[in-house]
Amino acid sequence: MTEAVSRVVLVLMKSPEADATLDVLRADHPEVEIEDKGPYWHLQHEKEIRVDLERVGEELGEEISLSEWLVVMSSFVGRVETEPDLFLVTTEMLQLGDA
Repeated sequence: MTEAVSRVVLVLMKSPEADATLDVLRADHPEVEIEDKGPYWHLQHEKEIRVDLERVGEELGEEISLSEWLVVMSSFVGRVETEPDLFLVTTEMLQLGDA
């Protein structure tokens, strides 16, 4: 039996893209815990971390695609859902209704 995920984690390599992501999360989701781990940023939340890549691009000063952003995302804990302008890591069971 699979154990439920109780928290989500996102780990980003330090970079201008990560800095822009942190600025957006601090503004839009201040409840996300952010910790400096040397060359990485360690982010945690009880339920989900939602990265709006359109907002990250605005903060960065240029558009950023999901594939470009994934280069700085080194690890995660949780269930992932992606869209062209969204990266979501959550504790929720995704797509159960689609089975």
